Amino acid sequence: MRCKYYLLPWLLLLSTITQAESFSYKPYLAAPKTLTLFLEAFNKNTGQVVVNGGDSRRPTVPFTWDWGDGNVEDGWFPMQHVYTDKERNYAVTVTAHYSDGTSDPTKAAIYFTVPSILPIWLPDRITVDIPSTQVNLDSRMPGYVPPTGLTFMEDGCFETVPRETIEYLLTVAATIQMDFVDQDTELPDGSFHQVVLRDPSLGGGGMYSLWFTTPVSFAASCEAMNGTIQYSSFFHEMGHNVTLNFPRAFRYGGRIDGCANAVYSETMAQILQHATAYEMVNHAAQYGLEEAQIAEIGQQALGTFSVVRDAYQRYIDNGSPFSSWNDPATQEDETFDTFMTVAYKFIEHAENGGLGFRVPTRRLCDFLSHFNEDWHGQYSQHANSFEAESYRATLFVAALSYAFGSDNREEFVALNFPIDDQVYVQLMERVNEAPCGGLGAVEGDVNRDCRVDFDDFCTLGANWLQDWSI
Repeated sequence: MRCKYYLLPWLLLLSTITQAESFSYKPYLAAPKTLTLFLEAFNKNTGQVVVNGGDSRRPTVPFTWDWGDGNVEDGWFPMQHVYTDKERNYAVTVTAHYSDGTSDPTKAAIYFTVPSILPIWLPDRITVDIPSTQVNLDSRMPGYVPPTGLTFMEDGCFETVPRETIEYLLTVAATIQMDFVDQDTELPDGSFHQVVLRDPSLGGGGMYSLWFTTPVSFAASCEAMNGTIQYSSFFHEMGHNVTLNFPRAFRYGGRIDGCANAVYSETMAQILQHATAYEMVNHAAQYGLEEAQIAEIGQQALGTFSVVRDAYQRYIDNGSPFSSWNDPATQEDETFDTFMTVAYKFIEHAENGGLGFRVPTRRLCDFLSHFNEDWHGQYSQHANSFEAESYRATLFVAALSYAFGSDNREEFVALNFPIDDQVYVQLMERVNEAPCGGLGAVEGDVNRDCRVDFDDFCTLGANWLQDWSI
């Protein structure tokens, strides 16, 4: 067995199974988050920080400031504080209090030193590396060629957080996402090893997926590694890498590409992006992550979720214009608000159902792992028609229904999704009658349990470790 990180006692993993899940998107399902923070001034030598921000709800009661070092006070923006212990990092929590009796906490990370992690063993076959030397990429997809000019991330790209720390966090994310799909992906060279390369043409926090390469990869700007690390965006692009190489027997990548790709690829990337953040933040101790890192990841996820929610609201306000086909003759993406609506509804059901995200995401992926030639043909990636639009809509409504053990057709019909009841029944029968693991299962797979629930967590965790430690 090859391990990149050492294994903490198994008790550490078991102790987090019943850990209270405090991070949630639920408070922001009905209305967007209005409280924002930013670090206005920071002096590493003196320990002095100035935190500023605002709240569009304009509370009349002062904010409560928990500086993370035992000091709590009330006050308005901006606020100043001096940390006496400059050998550690902090998560500042600012809580707004509103006239209706509700409150809203928002966090900000304060880094005085390199983030402290207590790494656990993670499967070597799914590590994420940020190489310091040149890596050559090979394409597994005819006609798909990696961009020229890709290079490695130089040491100067890591001014705030070390390369190794970001690699570890991204490997944790990959571990979570591969669990969502039950490790049912193509394994180039026998692994799902991913690398992050630098695209000099990108600015800001730009990045994109290169799901079709060996090794599987994604490109990012140097700036994405500096200052505020763009973790949520990395989770999104990783979601493309995972779900486009899934299922192993008949992957979606290359079979849904074209004008109808976004309703699958972007929906799934959004779901895995936000499910990954949820699982990582709520089980931080399991992965040995410090509070400041988790505060940063959590706030980023809430920020990107606000984009999902805004798109859903725009979809409603515009009369629910369903579209699964991005017309190449127009500049706008007609599918954007549609796939964001599917992602929003998944997150809404996960939060309101009290299931967390691991179980419904695994069930969603199990449903979609039954992808085959028949489904591919009806998906109609290269031609649009009413029948094709109806099939794509029905496919995802059936998948969400399966994920939550409910029939969600009426809910989506009200959102103008053109659902075909006969196709819905056929899809459900196909999945429910198939052996667990569906068409994605291959000889040697370990316990692909398609009807997983929380009671199965310990058994599945043991099987998962057994499968990936071989």
